[in-house]
Amino acid sequence: MIFSAAAVPLLAAVAAAIPLEVYTNDLTLTNSDVDWSIPVLSDEAIVSAALDTFTKMQNSTTVDQCTKCQSRLVYGKSLAMSRPDLIPTIFELWCNIQGDYSAETCNNKFHRTTVSNSSTGSNFADLLTLIDPLSIDAEYWCHYQVKKECPLPETPENLSIAYLWNETRPAKANTVPIPGNNTMKVLHISDFHLELEYTVGAEANCTTSMCCTPHSITPKNAIHSNQSSIHDLYTALFEGSYYDAEGNYHKGEQISALNNISVPATTFGHYECDAPEVLINSSLHSIADFQTKNNISFEFAIFTGDLVDHDETKYTAYEKSVEEETMIFRDIKNSFKNLPIYPVLGNHDTFPYAQLAPQKSGFHNKFDWNIELLTEMWMDYGWIDWDQAQFAKTHYGAYSVQLKSGLKIISFNSNAWYLSNEYAYSNNVEDPDYFGIFEFIVNELLESEAADQKVWLNFHIPLSNTVLPTAAKLFSEMVARFSPYTITGIFTGHTHRDEFNILYKNNNGTVESKQIEDVINLTWITQAVTPWVENNPAWRYYEVDTDTFQIMDSLNYYTQLNETFASSDEPVWEFEYSARDVYEIDWPASSPLNATYWHLVYEKMRTNATTLQTYESLSKRFSPYVKDCSEGDVCTWDICYVSSYTTEEYTACMKANPHYVDGTS
Repeated sequence: MIFSAAAVPLLAAVAAAIPLEVYTNDLTLTNSDVDWSIPVLSDEAIVSAALDTFTKMQNSTTVDQCTKCQSRLVYGKSLAMSRPDLIPTIFELWCNIQGDYSAETCNNKFHRTTVSNSSTGSNFADLLTLIDPLSIDAEYWCHYQVKKECPLPETPENLSIAYLWNETRPAKANTVPIPGNNTMKVLHISDFHLELEYTVGAEANCTTSMCCTPHSITPKNAIHSNQSSIHDLYTALFEGSYYDAEGNYHKGEQISALNNISVPATTFGHYECDAPEVLINSSLHSIADFQTKNNISFEFAIFTGDLVDHDETKYTAYEKSVEEETMIFRDIKNSFKNLPIYPVLGNHDTFPYAQLAPQKSGFHNKFDWNIELLTEMWMDYGWIDWDQAQFAKTHYGAYSVQLKSGLKIISFNSNAWYLSNEYAYSNNVEDPDYFGIFEFIVNELLESEAADQKVWLNFHIPLSNTVLPTAAKLFSEMVARFSPYTITGIFTGHTHRDEFNILYKNNNGTVESKQIEDVINLTWITQAVTPWVENNPAWRYYEVDTDTFQIMDSLNYYTQLNETFASSDEPVWEFEYSARDVYEIDWPASSPLNATYWHLVYEKMRTNATTLQTYESLSKRFSPYVKDCSEGDVCTWDICYVSSYTTEEYTACMKANPHYVDGTS
C-alpha cells in the first residue's frame, strides 16, 4: 500500500508514542549499567497510554480509516514484542470503546485465550509479532477482521506457485480421462457438529446463536396465548434417547414442555440447533442399514470435517472440544467397523476456534496437541498407517493415501487460509506457501502425474467461501495445472448446503464469461448432518468409475427433521435425488458428471426458473426454510456461487446484481 503524505507523520507519531519505559519492565535485570531512574510503567499505565494513542489516531482528520487501522497494528506490533500479554486487554477495550461490535463479539475476538475460553486475543497477539503492518497482509486483516476498515486489496497478478512444479505443462496433462465400464461406491459425510449440551425440552427458538441448550432461554418471539396448540406440534420429548453399540434405538423418558418455552427442542434436533448425538448416530446407522438392505458396500468413505458445535465461544471450552471430536470419530468407527475413513479437520476442529499456526512462526506447538490426538486416533482405527500419522503430525493433519484401486487421496487442513484464522494474515505475498501445504500437495500431484495416477483432493473449506484471496488464487492455479488428467475429484463441506463450484479459465466474474469450452474442474460441496441452520440432515455416496475415478453419479439421502417433532419413532432416511437425473440434462450415460456437465446445469439455472428452484430446494434438502426463487432476486446469488471458484469472483458476479449491498444481495 502506498501511503499519502498525510499518513507518514501519523505513522511516525505512532512509533514515537510507544512508552520506552515498557522495555524496562523485566525485573530480573541485574546489570549495574541499567539506569533504574527510568520509571517502570504499571500495566494500567501501558494500557492507558495505548488507548490514548488509539484515540488520537482515530480523531485524525488527515488520513483514511484504513491508515488508522494499520497504525494501530504498527503500535500493537511494537508493544507485542515486549508485552504480548497486554495485547488482548488493549484491543478488547478499544473494540468496546469504538462500539462497532457488541461486548460479546469484542470478547470473542480479542479476549485472552484460556482452557475455558475459546477467544482468539492471544492468537492475535502472536500475529502482531509476525505481521508486516504496512503490507497487504494488514490490509486483508483490516478488511476482514474489523468491519472492512481497509478496502479489499487487489490480488497481485504475479502471485504464483508455479515455481513448485518448475516445468512446462506436459502434453498428457491436457488429456481428458475416458471412463471404463465398472464403478465402485464411495461414501461422503461431513459437518456433524455434535452439541454435547443439547437438552430435550430446551428453547429451540432462541435469541442466541445456538438454541436447544440450557443457556438458550430467551425466545425470539413473545409467547402467545395459543402456546398450548404450538406445543402440540412438538411432542417428541424423549429425554435420554440413544443408540446402543449394535445400532438399536432406545427411546428415553417422555417429559412435558415447560410453560416458559415457546418451541421445545425435540428428541432428534431442531433447525436452529446443532446435532444431538442421537441424531448423528441415527444418520450413521441409516448408512450401515442402507448397505445391508441393498446388499452393497462402500469401498471407503471421506469425511470433510467439522466435529465440534457452533455454540457461543464462552460455552466452547477445551475439554468440550476434545470430547466432541473423540466421540464422533468413535461413533463413526463403531457404525462402520472396518470401512476405511479418510478424514480432514474443519475450522471447528481445533481450540481456540479456527486457529492454526505455521511451523515457521514458532507458535505451531500451541496446536500440536490436537493434531496428535486426532491422527493417533485415525491410526488406531486403521484409517491411516503409522507413516501417514507421523507425517500428519508435522503437516497440520495432512496425509496422502495410495489405495489398492489405484486412486490417491490427498487430505489437508484448509484452516491455513481461513479468514477467521489470525495466523493466516502473514507472508501472503512474501512467502505465499507460508504453511508449506501447497508444496506437499504439488509434490504428491507431480508424483501421481508421472505415474499416470488419478488424485482426489479432500479438505473442508471451499475456495469460494471465507478463505483469503491469495490462497484461492494459488489453489486455482494448482488445480488448473493438474486438470483434467490427474485431479479427477475435489471434495469439501463447510457450507452445510448441497452445492458445487466450477473453475473456468480466465474467469472475470461475470456470468457472460462462463463458456463451456473454458471449464477446468469443479468442487463437490456436500451436505451436513447437523440441521444448523435451517437444513434437513443428509448424506451421500458416489458412483465412481474404477478406471479414472471420476464421479458417474451422486446419490443423496436425507431425513425430514420436522416429521420427527411429534413422532415417537426414529427418523426416516430416504432417497432424495440422483445428480445425473434431477436436472434433466441431455448427457451421455457413459460420461462422468464432470465440470462440463455442471456447466450445463449452471446454464439451465440461469435460464430456467424451475431448475433454479430445484437447486435451491436441494441445497437445503427441502426443509421448511427453502426460499421461493420466484420472489424477486432472492436466488440470484446461487447462480453466482456455482459459477465462481474464488471469493473474489463471487463478489464480482454479485456486484453486477442491482440489488447487491455490502457483499450480499
